[in-house]
Amino acid sequence: MKSVVLFGSTGRTGMALCSQIREKDYALYAIPRSNKNNSELESIQAKIMLADALDKKQVSEVLSTIDNQSIVVSLVGGQNAELAIRSDFPANKNIIDACKELGFSRFIFVTSIGAGESKPQLPEMLKPFLGPVAEEKTKAENVLRSSNLKYTIIRPGQLTNDPATGNGILTEECILGTMTRQDLASMVMKAIDDDETIGKIYSTLDQHKDPDFSWVQNR
Repeated sequence: MKSVVLFGSTGRTGMALCSQIREKDYALYAIPRSNKNNSELESIQAKIMLADALDKKQVSEVLSTIDNQSIVVSLVGGQNAELAIRSDFPANKNIIDACKELGFSRFIFVTSIGAGESKPQLPEMLKPFLGPVAEEKTKAENVLRSSNLKYTIIRPGQLTNDPATGNGILTEECILGTMTRQDLASMVMKAIDDDETIGKIYSTLDQHKDPDFSWVQNR
């Protein structure tokens, strides 16, 4: 039976992925920052272990209790309101470094279009909002890419909370698209289940939908 360690388990994408992992009856170690709003994780019998990914010691302590043959997945990103810093780079660096030190080998990292060589795909209208975010994600990607971990990097574009369409794809082309969070979770499951994705960097999108950036005009 496969075992998956998930950082970023309590967001919408994280919960969708947790459900899909448990549907396959894989062991799931969910690593939220606190006990707040964990009832859904408990309902699917996830093994809940608390750690703030911005604290390297906490990350290492939690991972040291888990079999290092487990697949580690990180969805971590966003603004930490308490510390007023983005977690995209420092938190993921902590996770990656701890994985290296503790002998984990498989790491799946969800970042975003605009990171790394996909930077030109970020539209000009989005750069004021997402440019700095993409830079932080790029730094975290670079830490992973320079490690000896068997990584897969997945870069979604615009994400929606709509029901799954089943039309998600992974492509090695740098493409900006849109997709539901449920479908993104399905793409992460593909990486979990397919070792052919090791060492690959993918864009992921719904092949039948175009992104909608009309919200930018309302900011």
